[in-house]
Amino acid sequence: MLFSSLALAAFSLGAAAKSHTGSSPHYDFVVVGGGTSGLVVANRLSELKDVTVAVIEAGESALNNFNVSNVMGYSTAFGTEVDWAYQTENQTYAGGLQQTIRAGKALGGTSTINGKSFFLSLTNTR
Repeated sequence: MLFSSLALAAFSLGAAAKSHTGSSPHYDFVVVGGGTSGLVVANRLSELKDVTVAVIEAGESALNNFNVSNVMGYSTAFGTEVDWAYQTENQTYAGGLQQTIRAGKALGGTSTINGKSFFLSLTNTR
């Protein structure tokens, strides 16, 4: 499957770059960010004939991370190595406190820490 090959290439990019002796690796496209959108863009680009695509992701693969694969464990990945845990400045309308903004730091991006949850948008069908 194309996506599996692309994902494998994404988190083995560091090893691949080191294996080129004497010359730098060449890619037609470099996608920065291996989150949900970045991987979709890279996958679509890789469908083009004779095109090479590299994905650069700050995090690692989280396939074997129980905090990510446990469907019932929403929030168990918060504060771990797969969470950027950005801190805001003090917020006037939050009692002057800082807030933590969760964002996934892994191949798959924030979808790796969302507990595999989604919300349906209900619209009026009249």
